[in-house]
Amino acid sequence: MLLRTRITLIVALGFVLLVAVLGLGSYLSDRQDEKRFSEIATLAQSALWDEIVRGAVADLVGEHDQLETSQAFRNAVIARDRATATTAIAAEEISTEQNGGEMVAVIGADREPILVVGSVGKNQIAPQALLDAGTLDRVIAGSRINGLRQVSAEVVIILAAEPLNLPGQPRAALLLARSVEGALQRLADQTGSAATLLTLRGRVVASTDGTLWQHAGVTLTPRSPIVEQVDLGDRLYSLISVPITDITGGVTGAVASLRDMTDTLRVSRFISRAALLGAAGLALIGIIGLNLYLWRAFRPLEGAINAMHALARGDLSARLEGGGGRDEIGRIAEAIDTFRGNAQALADSRTQRERIRGRQEAVIRTELEGLAASLDSVGREGVLTLLSDMSAGEAPHEDPLRRLAGVMRDLSRRIVDQHQTLSSMVHELREALVTKTKLAGLQQELEIARQVQLAILPRDVPRDTRIEVNGLMTPAREVGGDFFDYFMVDRNTLGFVIADVSGKGVPAALFMAISRTLLKSTALFEASPALCMRRINDVLAAENDQMLFVTILYGIVDLRTGRVTYVNAGHNPPYRVTRSGEITLVPPTGGMAVAVVEDFPYIERELQLAPGETLFLFTDGVTEAFDPDELAYGEERLIEVLAASCGADRPIGAAAEAVVTSVRAFEQGLPPADDLTCLAVRYRGA
Repeated sequence: MLLRTRITLIVALGFVLLVAVLGLGSYLSDRQDEKRFSEIATLAQSALWDEIVRGAVADLVGEHDQLETSQAFRNAVIARDRATATTAIAAEEISTEQNGGEMVAVIGADREPILVVGSVGKNQIAPQALLDAGTLDRVIAGSRINGLRQVSAEVVIILAAEPLNLPGQPRAALLLARSVEGALQRLADQTGSAATLLTLRGRVVASTDGTLWQHAGVTLTPRSPIVEQVDLGDRLYSLISVPITDITGGVTGAVASLRDMTDTLRVSRFISRAALLGAAGLALIGIIGLNLYLWRAFRPLEGAINAMHALARGDLSARLEGGGGRDEIGRIAEAIDTFRGNAQALADSRTQRERIRGRQEAVIRTELEGLAASLDSVGREGVLTLLSDMSAGEAPHEDPLRRLAGVMRDLSRRIVDQHQTLSSMVHELREALVTKTKLAGLQQELEIARQVQLAILPRDVPRDTRIEVNGLMTPAREVGGDFFDYFMVDRNTLGFVIADVSGKGVPAALFMAISRTLLKSTALFEASPALCMRRINDVLAAENDQMLFVTILYGIVDLRTGRVTYVNAGHNPPYRVTRSGEITLVPPTGGMAVAVVEDFPYIERELQLAPGETLFLFTDGVTEAFDPDELAYGEERLIEVLAASCGADRPIGAAAEAVVTSVRAFEQGLPPADDLTCLAVRYRGA
């Protein structure tokens, strides 16, 4: 962007900000004036309305005094003679005609009307509606009530109510009421506007110009004073609305006035618009004039800039047009000529240096190509690629000798790397041979350990027709930490156990072997499963430096009765499957895992198996298997598989095989997360 353009924009921005500040100040000043005018207008209209209402109330109070002193009216009230009362009221020059008259009502202490004469304007109002019961009682008791009163959704009256004392009669209330339309017309006459009275719901009660108000279509909030302008076609009106109160002191509606202010408001709007347009026009003329002046002042400087650009492009024949003299332009021309001479000498020197450098580059390139031949194929191709890129002219802004130095550094690095790579490959090859030998031996040992671990699991089932047992274990690695076992404690008792050692691999397998050996050797001499588990726990927890533990479920079955006595040391509770296929969870005994705390008091429980019922024991490798979406297998899937495969008519080994098949299918080829072990015990009966 040209300098003169930036200066013009800065000045233009200054004009805009100045006009904006002046406009904002004028706007805020107008708003403040409008606020003061609104406050004065609403106060004036509210005061005028209160004065009009007080005047109307004063008239009614005066009429009340006339009637109270009229003997004829008092006698008519005592006699309840409406015709005589009408004559007496007319004699006091009080109009009770239907249109534009007043209502005179006398109400007794029983709140029933004694005498009613006239009506409020065109509205027929029951005398009981003039005052509520509580206020009426206050008037009969001696209070004076006067002011506005809304008797219905569409009727507002001016009311004066005072007590009336009659000789020989209970005190009564004399009520005088007239329509509010007279007061509204008086307000319109004094303000020169169309006046309208609205209820709190915005409904029009009375209006001096209903057509104008309906055409205005104004929506008001009667409880708040409002001053605003209303556009009606080609006319402008000023709207003033103030809230009004009734005899209780509460807001009962609003009185609004519409006054034609077209001439005054149009002049004010014209002055504001003319001032704004004048300020904008003056700012535009100033900006255009400043731009023309700057254009003439900067023309010589633009010529000097063009000459400098030509020299920068290498055009040493550039001359400054219009230069001369000792002013700023002349000094710029001398500087440009001096710069052109220096640039020409520099160009000649650069040409000579380029010829010498070209010969040096050719010699160095030949030597580098010879050294690259001693590298491997990848290194040789890399160096030749760099040299070919130099020949192709890539990165012309970079010094060729610098690039050759870079190629030489790359070549040296590649030679050193190649030597180090060969040395490390020889070393790694030697270590790999040693490691391979060790790994082969270790794999052979793990395979032997796996075979030994599987060999210690029970293979022969008890040769007793009263019981069927089947177990299956699949380690997650070469060796695992799960185990199961079943054995005959005596001729009529079968012991069964399933366990899961914490951790995996060789440590868990060794701990498993120790735990199985201890349990089986202890169970043959200790008939109580709880005492057997306590002794095993004390032995394993005493010297457990590796902090391993094992969860065990151990039980014995009395083959004569089917009674099962068991103890659960932190293991998954087994499932009980009846002949009918009902599956329930065997209650836990609340025991802690073995080898955690010494002297833990294990508790045993009993259950009775009916002929054909099966106990299915498992480790957490079943329920905590995961699919690729990290969703757990869970016990619901296990129950579904048991319901389909653990019936009394199915082989005892079908349940374990079905569970393993279901878990592997659920894992979808993922490596097992834990050892998987199942054990099924079915009682056939005595």
